[in-house]
Amino acid sequence: MANTIDRNAIPGTVRLVHLDKSASDSIIPVPRPSNDPEDPLNWSTPRKWRTMALVHFYTFVVGWSSAGVYSILADVSSATGLSVANLNSGTGTMLLFFGWGCLIWQPFGLTFGRRGSYILSLALTTAISVWTAYSTSYATWVVQRILLGLVGAPIECLCEVSITDLFFTHQRGRQLGIYLLMLSGGAYLAPLCNGFINQSMGWQWVMYWCAILCAVACVLCFFFMEETMYYRQSSFEAAVDYADPLVVDTSSDNKEMTTETTLQPISPRRSYIRSLALYRIIPEKPNEFFRIIIRPFIVSYFLPLVIWVGVFHGVAVCAFSSMNATASVVFTSAPYNFSSSQVGLTYISPLIGCCIGAIWGGEINDRICIWLARRNHGFRESEFRLYAAAALCIIPPGGMFVWGVGVYNQVHWFGLVFSMSMLGFAMSTAGAIVLSYMIDSYKELAGETLMAVNIMRCTMAFGYGYAVTPWIENQGYKNSFVEMGVISIVVFASFAVVLRIGKGERKRTTAKYWQLVETGIKELQE
Repeated sequence: MANTIDRNAIPGTVRLVHLDKSASDSIIPVPRPSNDPEDPLNWSTPRKWRTMALVHFYTFVVGWSSAGVYSILADVSSATGLSVANLNSGTGTMLLFFGWGCLIWQPFGLTFGRRGSYILSLALTTAISVWTAYSTSYATWVVQRILLGLVGAPIECLCEVSITDLFFTHQRGRQLGIYLLMLSGGAYLAPLCNGFINQSMGWQWVMYWCAILCAVACVLCFFFMEETMYYRQSSFEAAVDYADPLVVDTSSDNKEMTTETTLQPISPRRSYIRSLALYRIIPEKPNEFFRIIIRPFIVSYFLPLVIWVGVFHGVAVCAFSSMNATASVVFTSAPYNFSSSQVGLTYISPLIGCCIGAIWGGEINDRICIWLARRNHGFRESEFRLYAAAALCIIPPGGMFVWGVGVYNQVHWFGLVFSMSMLGFAMSTAGAIVLSYMIDSYKELAGETLMAVNIMRCTMAFGYGYAVTPWIENQGYKNSFVEMGVISIVVFASFAVVLRIGKGERKRTTAKYWQLVETGIKELQE
């Protein structure tokens, strides 16, 4: 593979399937790995999965800490004197800083390594979780939520980068599905378990257990997580790079190369003691910490598909937030009169929906893309990821309709719990589909585009956190959730438009995209 960029290569269009009919079930590894055994793409499957499992565990425990109070809002309100509206607005502020905190963590992770970012984030989340148990005022609560969002921001942006470090394009959907399952699973399991903790030990212990989980994860990551940052001299993902393709046997995760890999100097294996370092400096890799901070805004201007992905994902998060903001109030009131532990049990339902959504948006979507690539003469277009989004036009809006109308008519609790599973489906499916679409389309700028997407969706969640309570109070459950459902149908159905125009948009911005990759943002501003 050449080290220079072909500006005519459309980003997001790659040869994924070998064209030789005799090469049964053969997939081309994208990007092409180097000949260096220390290239994370060349790691053994157990080595990859050990590090990725710790990234997923990090995602789970930080997600748990951020959602620790959802099922006990009414109890926290009674104990602290803070209104449910104030508690929800503080949570909205936390979501805002989960997005904007990426402007600090993503440049740090891309410049100095992923491992130190995760460990430092866990240590700080542990401390803030303990402090949260001593909330006594609205100001303290908001400050704690802001800091929790800032220190937990790698959960929103860096985990996806770790996936691209370790896995080829045809494997990323599965990993993104697991990542979003852990992200949503932590958010859903926390209310379930914390309802029982609150009932038996008090709401402060909910926060203490968040801290304990993060502390355990911090120790595990320190001793067992490897650094995945690697400077690969040639990593462009475009069809032109695969005129002489490598082939992998898809019957296993291990690669079996049929042609020579890209030549690169061999890196010595780091000793275990050296691998415990919290950061890494790679002399060949440019230090672009400060330049990376401004890139999300520039790429959003030049690559409009980034904005569409941010809005699409943001609406899915708002659907998730609408249920979280109201579940505790609805189920603890008449006619249900649930205890906090019973409210927690209702979160089994969105967890089930989340699991189904992770499989649909991850593993099954990977298979859909491979099947479509075979039908497309071996070439995969990044828009192949979007066909799976058709399910989002039906299931999450249906969940909103059932929830709003069901609360209004005081239906049996099972109807409301079932609608929670439909909303749980939205969180994992939407993220897996559009984030993998974003990475497949603009892999060389994945760090910057993911920052932009997460800033947009977290800002939307922040605004929605302030809007959802007065919206429901003024319009009522039925009207407000029907309106939310209609909005979500319109946004989710836009995938059909991007299916039609997406490649044309990638083609239109090809020259500008490769300019961003090759020379950076600075040249464009001159």
